[in-house]
Amino acid sequence: MHKRMVNQAIIELTISPIGPLLIKASDQGADPTKPDMEFVETYHEGDRSVYLPGSSLKGAIRAHCERIVRTLGGNVTACDPLKTTSSCRNLDEENGATLYKNTCTVCQIFGSTDISAHARIADAYPINPKDIRREERNGVAIDRVYGSVAHGPFNFEVITAGAFKTTIRVKNFTTVQLALIALAIRDFDEQRVGIGFAKSRGLGQVNMKVNRVAIHYPTAVVEDNQVRPIGNQTDPFSDNAVIGAGQLVNDAEVYGFPNPDSINVNVRAQPDDYGFGATLSFEESNDITALWRECVGSWRNMIEGEQ
Repeated sequence: MHKRMVNQAIIELTISPIGPLLIKASDQGADPTKPDMEFVETYHEGDRSVYLPGSSLKGAIRAHCERIVRTLGGNVTACDPLKTTSSCRNLDEENGATLYKNTCTVCQIFGSTDISAHARIADAYPINPKDIRREERNGVAIDRVYGSVAHGPFNFEVITAGAFKTTIRVKNFTTVQLALIALAIRDFDEQRVGIGFAKSRGLGQVNMKVNRVAIHYPTAVVEDNQVRPIGNQTDPFSDNAVIGAGQLVNDAEVYGFPNPDSINVNVRAQPDDYGFGATLSFEESNDITALWRECVGSWRNMIEGEQ
């Protein structure tokens, strides 16, 4: 499905630490005045800036999605990507559709060694660099046998205030995949899980707020309160419906997409500026919550239907 794009979800996030947060740089710098563990930095808008790497965010969100899926079970599955014997590694499939179908749900979203990810997470940069507060803290490593200091003392840099913005883009999604990402974002926002270094020691707690969700159908038009896909044989659907990829392709069964895969929402699709393409834009918190509730309900109905 990477050669086609039938739908896309764009999720705009704001991430704010509510305590000390550290995403470590890979190497210690040569400056002796800096801490032993530095916060990762890059150039942004012409100056040095701390940031939250998209790879770190993706890894944290993926790991929690795996926990959720393994807890619930059913047709939605999660392999162990670190094991060489994982069910999603070394699949001897030449056909991309069959390969996707035989891959676990989490790898279908976030990718594996055999398939590319359908979700992309951008680096999170400070909204206002002046609001970023950097602090230095000290620590030691305790010997687990003797209870004495094994290493240290050492110092590390943390962020304790500020806000970062990023975007998650998921192409050719199903409503179950959106539900899984929504549940992960909720749990980060409610501090049930953390990000970065020393989470077991109280670091890494953040607020993760969804500012806007856009559901985009790039090859459809809005006509008479309906969204009509162009160039294929799929049927038009209501302009207040969010449709998964399974309803927008003729070979849904080959890819293992659920079909039908539709939920109703309070927002209506609007035509793009060029008259080609349709977008549902969720900007009010109540509309975003209602969208996630319907996606999660779709997943719940599927799980309960299997029992």
